[in-house]
Amino acid sequence: MVTPKLLLFTAALLSLAAVSTPLKPCPNCGSTPVPYPLSTSPTCGDQSYRIRCDTGTGNTTKQPQLLFDTVNDSYPITSISGPTQRLVISPSPLLPNACVAEDFPHQGLQLNSSLPFNVTSANTIVYLNCSDSLLRSPLNCSSSSLCHSYLNSTGGACLNAPLCCTFRAGGSSTSYMIRVRSSGCSAYTSFVNLDQGLPVARWPEPGVEIQWVSPREPVCAAQSDCDDRSTCGPDPVTSGAERRCFCNGVLVWDPIVGLCAENTTCHDPDGCEDSNRTALIAGLTSGVGGTLVAAAVAAFLYKRHRRIKEAQERLTREREEILNANGTGRAAKVFTGKEIKRATNNFDKDRLLGSGGYGEVYKGFLNDGSAVAIKCAKLGNSKGTDQILNEVRILCQVNHRCLVRLLGCCVELEQPILVYEFIENGTLSDHLRGLITTAKPRHLSWEDRLRIAHDTAEGLAYLHFSAVPPIYHRDVKSSNILLDEKMNAKVSDFGLSRLAHVDLSHVSTCAQGTLGYLDPEYYRNYQLTDKSDVYSFGVVLLELLTSQKAIDFTRESDDVNLAVYVQRMVAEERLLEVVDPVLKDGVSDLERDTMKAIGFLAVGCLEERRQNRPSMKEVAEEIEYIMSIAKAKVVEN
Repeated sequence: MVTPKLLLFTAALLSLAAVSTPLKPCPNCGSTPVPYPLSTSPTCGDQSYRIRCDTGTGNTTKQPQLLFDTVNDSYPITSISGPTQRLVISPSPLLPNACVAEDFPHQGLQLNSSLPFNVTSANTIVYLNCSDSLLRSPLNCSSSSLCHSYLNSTGGACLNAPLCCTFRAGGSSTSYMIRVRSSGCSAYTSFVNLDQGLPVARWPEPGVEIQWVSPREPVCAAQSDCDDRSTCGPDPVTSGAERRCFCNGVLVWDPIVGLCAENTTCHDPDGCEDSNRTALIAGLTSGVGGTLVAAAVAAFLYKRHRRIKEAQERLTREREEILNANGTGRAAKVFTGKEIKRATNNFDKDRLLGSGGYGEVYKGFLNDGSAVAIKCAKLGNSKGTDQILNEVRILCQVNHRCLVRLLGCCVELEQPILVYEFIENGTLSDHLRGLITTAKPRHLSWEDRLRIAHDTAEGLAYLHFSAVPPIYHRDVKSSNILLDEKMNAKVSDFGLSRLAHVDLSHVSTCAQGTLGYLDPEYYRNYQLTDKSDVYSFGVVLLELLTSQKAIDFTRESDDVNLAVYVQRMVAEERLLEVVDPVLKDGVSDLERDTMKAIGFLAVGCLEERRQNRPSMKEVAEEIEYIMSIAKAKVVEN
């Protein structure tokens, strides 16, 4: 006869067998644990999460010490929390008898943006020895800034420095640096989770909190690199370029402890608390030995389930913090996952409007019947996730008739989702190419094109001059300009946008955008300014004038690039030859003059040196003047 104790013991063994052996963790560095996925050697942890255990003679503490390596420097790690996926490093000290950070030659703390680490929003940064240009920045450099309390309490070489500022840093997965330089600030320090109401004497030790992204399944070369609960297979995210140990069957990857485990989601409609209590009572009645085993299993499963739930809640909370960072604009409405699935008919492919490099766009219908455009990142595309979160944060700060309006977002599902107003008349690119499939496609008249150019210029000028801090679009092109039923233009797709703080004259980043529209200077030195958008808009003006593509390999080899082609025709005084023949048919001399004026304005936007290009505000004013000439001609007739 099978006893209850034997059944319970067998069930406990099966439960323990439901998880695979975790990946090999790294040994302690001295007395400091090294939680997964951090790695101190090639034989443990995840190699994308490398830190260093320094036991060499250069270590002045005489004890093994963990170090965090950045692009050009190393910083001591003072604490690590595996469950919260965060570590704290000591910021760079000051040079002797100077208010200059030791990492000043390397422009401060600069993380490697290709690695899964970023600066968190828990850091309060105190910038020291700053230039007057910071007075126009979003940093708090006023007399009430917290930095003055810090300096008055600590003294030192920085007490007599000209200016100090305070800033709440980080908060998104694209926060990689705390920058110091001669034209900004020369030194800094940082405090984690600082209570600004405390006196300086009770502040925590200086530190910079850094978080890491949840690791994916481990990379493998063969099945022997995986355990019996996972299979070595091609990674669809990298199109098979890498292979990873993917969990078998119903097992799921637990990134907190680095193992494949059962998904223990409760399916009891009355909740699991009572059933857990019943199981515990049954175990107690089965004997002391069975009770201990059952308790150990229950504790393990509960802790693992809690870790996964906490990780999901933390991810949702961090995304919501990113969405409403700074709190300067209107907050986005947060839609539930059920609302999004209902609106798209569970992401029905018949609702798919299009797909780009960073995600898909669906047409959806809200509960009130209104149509919306729903954009979601591709699964597994972490860069697309970052792009979409950044897009929400930016669009929440702007409100202009020439910019596509953001209605809200959803952060419950596996990837974040945006909900936009639905612009039903297609893109400017489709209209210029004759790709509109409506029953009565409308040809864009010269008056339409001038209005579209002016609307677009006003939208971009608003981003550059009215948004605080200024916003650079970075991907201005005709397919990112939408037209409503009255042929009014709205600028869309901020997926490649970045905020540019006003203490910076440019934003340095890897080149992104679309071939044919990118500023040539951006290619050379990776410096992004408002004039980069001006260059791209110049190409859009040429598209409006010629109805030709920015890049077209059916043109002569020297004329593939539309900007180069038109610039050559202008130099040869043949500008009107490139104007769309439909526009030139039956027009007056005055209208030809306005076409020439737009052509010359476009060429001005395409100046090689960005200092010679007009601002978007000047461009908008010039187009408005050209439109007034065209309207005067209509009134005269």
